[in-house]
Amino acid sequence: MLFLLDHVDKIKKGRMLLRDITWQVNEGERWLIYGLNGAGKSTLLNIINAYDFVTQGDVSLFGTSPGHQGYSAHNVRKQIGYISGSLRDRFAEGEIVQDVVLSGIYKSIGLYEKPTDHDMKCVEQVLEDLNMTHFKAHYFGQLSTGEQQRVLLARALVDHPKLLILDEPCNGLDYVGREQLLEMLSNIKQSYPQTAIIYVTHFMEEVTSEFTHALLLKAGRIQTLGQVEDVLTAPQLSQLLDMKVDLYRHKQRYQIVRQ
Repeated sequence: MLFLLDHVDKIKKGRMLLRDITWQVNEGERWLIYGLNGAGKSTLLNIINAYDFVTQGDVSLFGTSPGHQGYSAHNVRKQIGYISGSLRDRFAEGEIVQDVVLSGIYKSIGLYEKPTDHDMKCVEQVLEDLNMTHFKAHYFGQLSTGEQQRVLLARALVDHPKLLILDEPCNGLDYVGREQLLEMLSNIKQSYPQTAIIYVTHFMEEVTSEFTHALLLKAGRIQTLGQVEDVLTAPQLSQLLDMKVDLYRHKQRYQIVRQ
């Protein structure tokens, strides 16, 4: 078990953001979190990332719990690789790709440490794993948005995290950039089979056959969770969206169509 949320509530400024969340993620699982804007997805990720605390309930993150002896938010984050649709805006255009990827080892924005030989080998390996060695000496700002996002994926994986969180990673990408990123995600299970993945989106067309589990989040509550084939159904999605929809699957991809 990587983490467990047990009957978790989160209240902020008198507003219930999450209610009665119980969820466990294990090594190697690939989870989709699907929900509309305001469903509580970001709040949920902040708890898993140890950036926020719960109001009620129990949390276990990589064998430790907030408020208990031995717990360290920093150590929790060292187990997690993270990429979002907005993270790329935080890196300087003049930074070279090698240094952007290196910064993932230190969990920093920018490179402030002198890398060791081991660190450099980790960078070379992840770039090779993702077929991106040719980008190593390029300036980050010279890359397309899609290429930048793939560099940030390499950054997230450089120290072989136990958990990889992708928070709407395709935001701002054109069709080609999106498909290249999704293809890369499909390939990483070969090089990183033990790494669990949480992929957050509100676009069903981003859902590939690589996901093993899904969680539908609505108004701060888990509507349902479980195996993908049991969760991603037209009745469940119609309930989530408050709109009758049909769900189609073609070549291992999904599409929602309003009835």
